[in-house]
Amino acid sequence: MTTSLTAALREKYPRLIPARFGFECADGWLSIIDDFLAIVDRELPASGTFHLRQVKEKLGGLRIYFDVSPDTPAEAQTAIDDAYDRASARSYKICEICGARGRFSNRHGLLTVVCEEHQVDDFGDRAVPREPESDYIRQRDDKGWQRYDFDLDAFVATDPPEGWK
Repeated sequence: MTTSLTAALREKYPRLIPARFGFECADGWLSIIDDFLAIVDRELPASGTFHLRQVKEKLGGLRIYFDVSPDTPAEAQTAIDDAYDRASARSYKICEICGARGRFSNRHGLLTVVCEEHQVDDFGDRAVPREPESDYIRQRDDKGWQRYDFDLDAFVATDPPEGWK
């Protein structure tokens, strides 16, 4: 992420982002990260602590590694966990480079999410979209199986993936 965007996020969320912190993903996921941090900032009590450890792209998706203080109220913890799941799920449908709607793709073994405009990189290598498009599915003890619906920006009830119970 560019230095100016990192600085803008740090200025917006000074209690959440350490002074010496670098994001290891491209600028296209800025809005996803911003949305996640906004929920953390809103839900975390003033006395609570949030330790942002790492934000990066891994296996084509966004990973945000963090800890919250153990005395964080359960409702706040659930909201933060749900915000993380939603951020991760959204990253599989948003181009990491520009933020447009993208497709989970494979570029010579490198998994990535790119829009049509960014399918071909600076070296002329094409990212091939995964067919069929897969859904981001999670299992919640209290809610059963859920699938992320990008258009609703929410998790909805679903059957378990094939081979799971």
